[in-house]
Amino acid sequence: MSDTELPVLSGDTRLAVTREGGFAYLPGLAAPREIDCDRLTPLQWARLDAGLRSLAVLPEAERNSPDGRFFRLTLASRRTGQPHWQRCLDEPHAPAWLVRLWRDGHAALDEEAPSS
Repeated sequence: MSDTELPVLSGDTRLAVTREGGFAYLPGLAAPREIDCDRLTPLQWARLDAGLRSLAVLPEAERNSPDGRFFRLTLASRRTGQPHWQRCLDEPHAPAWLVRLWRDGHAALDEEAPSS
């Protein structure tokens, strides 16, 4: 599994976005948001790809603080469940589109291109 190079998205790709960390465990916040690429429109697919590629310039989560929250993104095969790529970002560094994606799922990809 590569943590740096984003693989090409395919119809077999599933993105899981989870929000982790903090003092209190809240199941609703820990539940992953899963997005299957084969269910996306071409525009949603392009926006997801562009958004994920924009994360490459952001620093990886440090996870030093016991109460710090972070987002974990994992690309995996829907068929096998085998992860291909993973990235963790501190919540304060997460772009607004990623927070919307975690909160609203693929519907967030109907909004403007992920630039913030």
